[in-house]
Amino acid sequence: MTRNKKLYLHDFHIQKSAKIISFAGWEMPVSYGSAVDEHLQTRNKASLFDVSHMGELIVSGKQSSDFLEYMLTNSVKDARPGKAIYSPICYEDGGTVDDLIAYKKSDEEYLLCVNASNIQKDFEHFSHYINGFDCIIKNESSWYGQLALQGPNSPEILSELVSFDFSSLPKMSFIENDFSAGKALVARTGYTGEDGFEIYCPVNELLRWINLFHEHEKSGEVKWAGLAARDSLRLESGFPLYGHELSSSVSPLQAGLDWSVKWNKTDFIGRSALIREREGGGVDRVQFYEVEDRRIPRDGAKIFWMDQEMGKVLSGGFSPTIRKPIGSALIHSRGLDKLSENGWKAEVRSSKLDISFGAPVLRKK
Repeated sequence: MTRNKKLYLHDFHIQKSAKIISFAGWEMPVSYGSAVDEHLQTRNKASLFDVSHMGELIVSGKQSSDFLEYMLTNSVKDARPGKAIYSPICYEDGGTVDDLIAYKKSDEEYLLCVNASNIQKDFEHFSHYINGFDCIIKNESSWYGQLALQGPNSPEILSELVSFDFSSLPKMSFIENDFSAGKALVARTGYTGEDGFEIYCPVNELLRWINLFHEHEKSGEVKWAGLAARDSLRLESGFPLYGHELSSSVSPLQAGLDWSVKWNKTDFIGRSALIREREGGGVDRVQFYEVEDRRIPRDGAKIFWMDQEMGKVLSGGFSPTIRKPIGSALIHSRGLDKLSENGWKAEVRSSKLDISFGAPVLRKK
């Protein structure tokens, strides 16, 4: 039996009273107390997340941009250095290998941040196609640590702590610099729906970064948050989680990520299959819903319309913002024109709970 990995800051999190769970092959903090409080802290002030379990792949060489144009559904070639590009990766059949953020350091070097559970799979997928391109790929996941500072007060707090003005750094951009805590890549990115930053640094320098936030922790301006809040924050924002809203059987088009597929590219892995899907119609789609009950439909629960089975739950949880259960579901194509009608229900044990479909919580604000 393979033992889970521990974060470099594992003991630190234990000292912070973190509850630890197994996630993606890691021992991870799920919360430090109330996950609802951590969620609301992120929405209203700022929170710190240790996301060092995420994977980092480096693509470098003369044809790095050409290679990633072929591998990703989105386009990196025309982006300027310093930009972060979100993109799915597809199989030939249009199914999703993973989704990632590509940080463009130059035309000849990219940092790819991939999901923790997919690091080896992604590395092998890229390696399978890299022959013929003048570039190489390296798995540097063990070298990197990663912290996410998320929340509306993040720009002011981080600017003060490292004596660098981040207010003018555009979203989905980054800067690599020698800061007061050491050299790091700091990106205005995140997966909570709030403004914020992700800090990539050598794993053995994480404590130096964390110590910067000590006084803000004491004042309550910054608090630690775990996986539970991270999941409810991304679900309120309508962001996909691989293995749920995206998978080998759920394509970027089904997930509502059409904007991240650049059809004008000459070719990319999965392009032909996605074109057939787009033009053929009759495809199941991911939709977001709210529950008219206190009970939470969980992953795999059946969805019905007028007693006809019409899909299944992909993610389910509680929204602290609207104080009711929310979720995502893969809805059969034959039910998509009925989403605005009454009669939709989600199965929880032997009960069927009323649900209503619409935009994710944060997009309604």
